[in-house]
Amino acid sequence: MSLINRSKQVILEHQHTSGAFVASPAFDHYRYSWLRDGTFIAYSLDCVGETEAAERFFSWAAGTIEAHRHKASDIIERTRRGEEIPQHLLLHTRYTVDGQEVQGEWGTYQLDGYGTWLWGMSEHLKNSGNEDFARKVKPTLTLIAEYLLPLWRMPNFDCWEEYGDLVHPSTVAAIYGGLKSIRPWVDEPLRQSIESELSVIKHYLLSMGTQDGRFIKSIGSQDVDASLLWLHVPFSVVEGGHPVMVATVKEIEETLLHQNGVHRYAHDVYYGGGQWVFLSAWLGWHYAETGNLNRSVELLKWVEGQFNNEGHLPEQVHHHMLAPEHFSRWVEQWGAPACPLLWSHALHLILASKVEFPQKKD
Repeated sequence: MSLINRSKQVILEHQHTSGAFVASPAFDHYRYSWLRDGTFIAYSLDCVGETEAAERFFSWAAGTIEAHRHKASDIIERTRRGEEIPQHLLLHTRYTVDGQEVQGEWGTYQLDGYGTWLWGMSEHLKNSGNEDFARKVKPTLTLIAEYLLPLWRMPNFDCWEEYGDLVHPSTVAAIYGGLKSIRPWVDEPLRQSIESELSVIKHYLLSMGTQDGRFIKSIGSQDVDASLLWLHVPFSVVEGGHPVMVATVKEIEETLLHQNGVHRYAHDVYYGGGQWVFLSAWLGWHYAETGNLNRSVELLKWVEGQFNNEGHLPEQVHHHMLAPEHFSRWVEQWGAPACPLLWSHALHLILASKVEFPQKKD
């Protein structure tokens, strides 16, 4: 079996009958479905022709959102009255496979998952051409667009479930990408509201979200984070050849790249701060979109070199750690690192598809 087919198999085997994907079936703390992870997993299936399975996830997510519509509607009404929104009122970003909220505040209040879901829905609707499904989910797309429009400046947890008191450019980029991509599937005047807000968001990211000519991890920070690749792929805040993106990728490679393995950020101590498999794939995705296929293939080969004997890709590997003194503490606390991680298998499929079928270059 090819490694591409193996990644597909791992993902499909672990899709729940509801349509949800747990982040990792072998790691207790990840046995939930995140909108962010799940959307990229579903998108990877769209990339390799598994459209029906992808749609089952997007349908599950829409149903889960509708089950909690009252929370989103309440937020929308509060913002219209000019009220300040406390984080605990926000929609959750992870759910059980049957669509129930997960109690506790461990990274619960994140906005990036909802922006990512809008983007993924747009990609799926374009790929599938399923007009009936588009009509069915239109009320949910409208709800989430109206929910995100007034919230994008709000501090919330980043995509690593950390720093909930800050605003993160990668999160804002996910919202930007979601709103931008979903315009064809919503009515006026919402489409006009999105159009006008997109220019405000982009200006904010290029002014407040940069320092020394590159994007930064969080507003007010000087650090770089590998998730900043999102500002190019897939959320298209800027093109890959934009000077700020070029400088950001250069900083990521100088600071976070070691022998084709990419770390999250310089001060990462989670499981010793290893190299994250899907981040190397993400860097390869960036290079595929900018026309450097040789570099993409190098990164794809590194990713494929991380499959274990069971044919699983982990969350991170530990050939090179930023904080090795912290590794044993996490193992004692939570057990062995997550493996398989469906997000890693998803980015493997995405990168492989981009290498095989190069996109229009920036």
